[in-house]
Amino acid sequence: MINRETIDENLINHHNLLHTRTNNSLRTKYKNKSIIKKQKLPNNNHNTNSNNTTDIYFTIVSPMVGTFYRSPAPNEPHFIELYDEVQSNQTVCIIEAMKLMNEIEAEIKGSIIEILVKDGDLVDCGQALMKIKPA
Repeated sequence: MINRETIDENLINHHNLLHTRTNNSLRTKYKNKSIIKKQKLPNNNHNTNSNNTTDIYFTIVSPMVGTFYRSPAPNEPHFIELYDEVQSNQTVCIIEAMKLMNEIEAEIKGSIIEILVKDGDLVDCGQALMKIKPA
């Protein structure tokens, strides 16, 4: 069990998680490369001479069961909005599980093309959260 008093500023454990302590609250950042799934966008255009640079998107999925939050606190702005450009390792949302706030990061640079979950919704492990079109 993790004790708040025993966690140092940047402690990485064997589960590949980064724990930080700020203002007596504990945050966990997931550094797991398997939380992104690469997929193709559906081709609604039947033109074979299309000049699309890429038709691939990545889906960020929840690594755990918990509550999905788009902002760090109730009265603060969202981490990201639809069509925002995100950088690799940028926090895009939080999953609260067992009173721990787990920050979920984008692992690629790109733009958010779809947010699949509403703020405050319960999510399952492996559930799709948002789609990113790579830059």
